[in-house]
Amino acid sequence: MNSIFLPLFAILPFLTAPTELNSPASVATPAVAPIQTRSVRVDALSTVSFKLELPGGEYSRVIVRGDGDTDLDVFLFDEGGNLIDSDTDDTDFCIVGVTPRWSGEFTVVVQNLGRVYNRFQITLE
Repeated sequence: MNSIFLPLFAILPFLTAPTELNSPASVATPAVAPIQTRSVRVDALSTVSFKLELPGGEYSRVIVRGDGDTDLDVFLFDEGGNLIDSDTDDTDFCIVGVTPRWSGEFTVVVQNLGRVYNRFQITLE
């Protein structure tokens, strides 16, 4: 089985809402959570891994939307290699999430169970 490692945060820019220019200094503009999306190809019977830094105390989720050709499974591991969440149904639409107690590095593994490649979109919210 082949495996590819891609650092998700190193290749995706943060997309945030601009602050209002005329807002009073005493009123804080609410922040919009960064959303990052990338298109990735995973070969048949292979995996692709992503390292990401998640903030402590905030819910984060990873959404994988495949091209419909194969079954994809997604696994989320903490920095100690412990399985935190997984989505292993028979589709290529997967969601995993976590609210870490502290900020830390996590690994997302996308596994293609099919006999052809799958081009998927992976989104971190």
